[in-house]
Amino acid sequence: MKFKKIVKSIGLFSLLSITSFASSCSIFNNLFDGISAISGPEIDDPERDKTPPFVVQPKPPIEQEKLTLNDILPITENELFLTDGLSEEEKKASLEKFNSVIRKDVNQIIEKTRDSDKKVFIEYQDTETGIIFRDFSYHTDENGNKRYLLGRLGLLMLIQEFKRKVPFGFEVRDLKSININDFAVINEKANGLYMPESRRMFINGSTFMEKGFSMYEIIGGMMPTIFHEYMHHWATTYAETGLIEDPKANVSDESARNIEKRSTTEIFYAPSTNQTNSDHAHGSRQFWNSYFASNFYKVLNFDVNKKAYIDKKSLSALGVYDKNKLLYNNLTLNDIWRLSNEFKTPDYLVGNPSPALEMGISPSGSFTVTKPRLKYSFSLTELVPREYTKYAFESYFSINDENQSYENEKHKKPTINWFGTRYFIKNKDGQEVRIFSPSGNAEDWSKTYLNNFDSHRRQYWFQDGVGNNPYDGTPKFNATVFPNSVFDISGFRYESEVKKYTILDRFGNPTPFYRTEVSTKELPQEKTKSRSVEFYKYFLETMGYGKTISQIYYENSFTSEDRKNVSIDRSKVSKIKFSGFIPNEVITNDGSKGKIDGIVLKNESGIYDWSKFEYSNIFNFFGHKNYDEGAKLYGLDSNNKFTVTDEREKQIKNRIYPKDAGYESNYLNYITNKFMEVKGKKVTVHFWRDKNNDNSATEDELVKIDVTLPTQRAVSSARSSNISDFKFKKFLVEKEKNENEVVIKEI
Repeated sequence: MKFKKIVKSIGLFSLLSITSFASSCSIFNNLFDGISAISGPEIDDPERDKTPPFVVQPKPPIEQEKLTLNDILPITENELFLTDGLSEEEKKASLEKFNSVIRKDVNQIIEKTRDSDKKVFIEYQDTETGIIFRDFSYHTDENGNKRYLLGRLGLLMLIQEFKRKVPFGFEVRDLKSININDFAVINEKANGLYMPESRRMFINGSTFMEKGFSMYEIIGGMMPTIFHEYMHHWATTYAETGLIEDPKANVSDESARNIEKRSTTEIFYAPSTNQTNSDHAHGSRQFWNSYFASNFYKVLNFDVNKKAYIDKKSLSALGVYDKNKLLYNNLTLNDIWRLSNEFKTPDYLVGNPSPALEMGISPSGSFTVTKPRLKYSFSLTELVPREYTKYAFESYFSINDENQSYENEKHKKPTINWFGTRYFIKNKDGQEVRIFSPSGNAEDWSKTYLNNFDSHRRQYWFQDGVGNNPYDGTPKFNATVFPNSVFDISGFRYESEVKKYTILDRFGNPTPFYRTEVSTKELPQEKTKSRSVEFYKYFLETMGYGKTISQIYYENSFTSEDRKNVSIDRSKVSKIKFSGFIPNEVITNDGSKGKIDGIVLKNESGIYDWSKFEYSNIFNFFGHKNYDEGAKLYGLDSNNKFTVTDEREKQIKNRIYPKDAGYESNYLNYITNKFMEVKGKKVTVHFWRDKNNDNSATEDELVKIDVTLPTQRAVSSARSSNISDFKFKKFLVEKEKNENEVVIKEI
């Protein structure tokens, strides 16, 4: 089974007390040594059942007791993309359906016990997304009362915020569950975990347990991890779906970016390398859609083979006095890509730099990476969620708010803000340890702009060389270390020429000393201007936005399921669902107008199965025009009622949707409401209008429409978790060139 993680790295150094730093993107062996996240079987991990350390307080957190359904803020029309042409009644009905958790009776959230290990949890299945949300109890008091991080109302609030802040289409229906604090599966090493085979997500919320955080802070703190893990699910559904049989293309090939042709790019994922084998390990073979992988690589400038130049004055302002150990001074962005995604380490990078070199990504030197760890954090598998987090995550905390960390630490109070979470624990020796766990968005941006994101005083946007600093009005200096941003990155500079001049003494005689003069260059404008809409469009195209059939999903049932593993029921993988996009009113080939009701399957014997569509007027996959600075979700007006803050309004207006990328906005997205089995030598796909509303398809009810499919990506049930399993039945939907029929083939 394959695992995808956001994981923690712990390092110790001496401050006022012992201070520990936890990274959201690497993994540790012990307190001092880092290794990479593992992709592969890890079921027998002896630490799997080890619950993360935390101190249970005598009384449960009072925040849960304060919550009411009124604390769950409705999602408004401005926070969604509604199809054009809806009446006010239709809009109202769509919004009420999307906000359904607000009207739920908390008693519907039931407490269950898992048979395999007797773990107790509360559970609720959201009707809009179909996801099962679970919160596992982490403590039972002397009276038998269970303690939860979220509780019943907190779980409903999490569901609401998932729908508000996570971009998704109908692939969301293929995600089984989101599990909070299931420490039988996720342990202290990981913040988040996504399992592609079973479509389950696990979140470690121990950072927020028993700390006195409000429910808003707890959910706001967990959401970057949930967002990241969901983008793993998105990539599994649409991007990591290349077919072995298709022509192969490299990410640098111009042909790979041809939207009219389908090809596969091989990526080699080797996150478990170490200092001994990092220059020789080849990793597991992945098959990505070439169009997506190549454009992702290009638009994020991973083809740039230039090292950034940061002047001495800027480095000094950041507290850097030895740039030789910083990541940007050792490797270019293209070097990092090649180390992390290619089959073989390029000869010029073997031993250069040393696999043991700890390269800093923060000026303080507290956060470092080695070549082995780069293979995890810069693998395409990790880059998709990391870069989309930078691009589209909307933080619950403003980067412009005053950082309270320094004052709070005086009083041993925890802090959570845009940059991450700080709190105190005691280690096994009874020593007080200060923990800083950076937020995913803060750490991911640190690989674009050099900044002290771990500082107690850190505030405001990065030093990108644009405009003035809000705190004193001085011009911003330039600390752009890598050009991996789709927003304006024109501050990036690289050395073009270094001249040395001998210093003369007062008599005009040469001395042994030199002064240097560095000339710098900029990248071409097309690589540094904002490409945010272009980036978003690549994701829409990969989703198959606007295509009549955009993707199919196999029935993901299990013959057995326990806390650690699942066995896929292969007898059911021949049953599939369809999703796609159809205009509200369709004109068929015979000129008639109306709504399409569903899909029909035919084989040699005729019609044998059909399914109606579940339509949605809402499309919730969004992008951003510019970077997000975070915002508090709501404030209170003079009547003590919730009101949307100005910062949140700005956040919402920063969103882009399909119409901003040039698409028609009158599509309805659909998913078939049941799985249909593929059976027969030739199975054809037809569209259906149920003329007599009897829910039974007949030949005279089949309608012919112009069917579109993605041209650059296969519509298939092949996924990263089954592509190399030749016993796993996989299907491909294609249009027959001669007969213009849509057929399903086994591959």
